[in-house]
Amino acid sequence: MKEFLPWLFKAAGQGYCVTSIREMKSMIVKRTTLLLGIVGVCLYGYLQVVGVAQTSVTQTTTLPKIPTPVIPPKVFRITDYGAQGDGKTLDTVALQKTIAACSEAGGGTVLVPPGTFLIGPCTLASNMNLHLEKGATLLLSNNPSDYVLRENRFQDCIAAKDCHDIAITGAGTIDGQGAYWWEHSVKPKNAPANTPTPPHRPFLVVLTHCTRVLVQDISLINSPMFHLVPQRCQDVRIEGVHITAPEKAPNTDAIDPAGWNFFITKCVLNVGDDCIAVKPSALMEPGRPSCDNFLITDCQFLHGHGMSIGGQTPGGLRNMTVRNCTFEGTDAGIRLKASRGSGGLVEDVTYENLNMKAVKVPILITSYYNNNSPTDRARVNPAQDVAQPVDAKTPIWRHIRINNVTAEGSGVAGQIFGLPEMPVSDVVLTDVHIAASKGMEIVHAKGIQFVNSQVNAKSGAPVVLADAQVTGIATVGK
Repeated sequence: MKEFLPWLFKAAGQGYCVTSIREMKSMIVKRTTLLLGIVGVCLYGYLQVVGVAQTSVTQTTTLPKIPTPVIPPKVFRITDYGAQGDGKTLDTVALQKTIAACSEAGGGTVLVPPGTFLIGPCTLASNMNLHLEKGATLLLSNNPSDYVLRENRFQDCIAAKDCHDIAITGAGTIDGQGAYWWEHSVKPKNAPANTPTPPHRPFLVVLTHCTRVLVQDISLINSPMFHLVPQRCQDVRIEGVHITAPEKAPNTDAIDPAGWNFFITKCVLNVGDDCIAVKPSALMEPGRPSCDNFLITDCQFLHGHGMSIGGQTPGGLRNMTVRNCTFEGTDAGIRLKASRGSGGLVEDVTYENLNMKAVKVPILITSYYNNNSPTDRARVNPAQDVAQPVDAKTPIWRHIRINNVTAEGSGVAGQIFGLPEMPVSDVVLTDVHIAASKGMEIVHAKGIQFVNSQVNAKSGAPVVLADAQVTGIATVGK
C-alpha cells in the first residue's frame, strides 16, 4: 500500500488541457475513479488496523438455537394415583405410578397440585413434564433406609437417564431436607486420617445423557449435596430457577452442568458451595470437549463460591459466555480451578457486564486448586514452584476475555496462577474496575492485557507479578 498511494496522488494531481466536452467528461471520470480508489485503499487499511485491534480484546461465543422439549398435552395428577399430600404419608409409589402411566400413554404432564408430598427416590421418563403448581412441595425423605446404597453411595433423589424431551417446571418446591445429611454424612475436616468416609450423599435432581431438557421456575432447596446436575446432556434450558441452601451447608452446589448447548438464565443462586460449576470432569466423546457452547445470563449469585469451571477439567471446555450477572457476598466471582493431574484444555471463555459487591476474590484463575484448603495435599507457593512434565491432565487456561466488570468491597482483587510448565495465556481484561483490600497476583502467565482497566488496593501494589507478562497496567515484579 505504501508504494501504491504516492502513485495515486501523483496521477490525481496531474493537469489536463481540456479541449472538448468529451475530454472533460473523461477527465472527471478518471479523477473520480482515482479518488475513489484512494478512499477505498485508505478505508481498507483503517479497517484492517481496527479489526486487528478489536480481535485482540474481544471474542464472541455463538450459541446455536436450543429447542425446547416437545411434551404431549395429556395431564396425569398424582392425587389420582393415590398420593396423599399430607407431608407424612410416603407418596413415592403413587408418584412412580403416575410417571409410569404418563410414559405408557406416550408422555404428558405429571401434575403435582398444592400440598406437601413426602417421597423417596423416583425416576422420570421421556416426553414428560414434572409440573409443580404453586403451593406444591415434593419433600424428599431424610431416612437413609429409603435410599438404595450401592458402592458406598446413596441413590439420587430425582433422576432421569437416557431420556429426551423432559421438563421440570412450575412455581412449586422440591425440598431435599438436607440438614440430616449435612450432620450425619459429612466427614469432619479435623477427623483423624483413619476415620471411615461416610457414604456419598444423594444429589437432588440428576439428569444423565438427556436431550432437550427444560428446568423452569421451580425452587430447589436444601439438597443433601448438589442440587441440579444435568450431566452429559444436550440442548438444555434452565430458566428462572431459585436454588437455596444455608451458607455453611457443605457441598450444596446449585447447578453443576456438563454437556453441549446450555442456556442458563434469570436464576437466583444462594447456596453453601459453587453457585454454578461447569464440570468438564471427564472426556465423554472422543474428539469433542465435554462442555461446549454455554450461555449464562442475568443470574444473581449470592452466598456460595460464584461462577466456576472445575475443579476437574480433563474433559475440556470451550465456547462459554457469562453476561449481565450480579454477585453479592460470594467467595469468588469468576472462578476457574483445576490442579496438576486433574486438568485439561479450557478456552474461548468470555465474561461481560458483571457487577460484584463484597466478593472476596472477583477474579480467580488457578492451576493450584489443591491450595484452597488446609486439608488438601501439601500447599505450594506458585511463585516458587518448579516446572514438571506436561501431560494430558495439565491444566490449560487460554483465550479468556473479561469485559466491563466492576467489583467493590473485595478482599483480594484477583489471583491468576498458571503453572511454570503451562502459563495461563491470552487473557484480556477490558473496562475492568476493582476496589479491594489487597491487589491482584499474577504468577506464571503470558499475554495478559489490561485495557482501560484499574485495580485499586488499600494496601500493597495493585498488581504483583512473578514470571508473568502483563501490559496495560502498572505492576510490581516481573
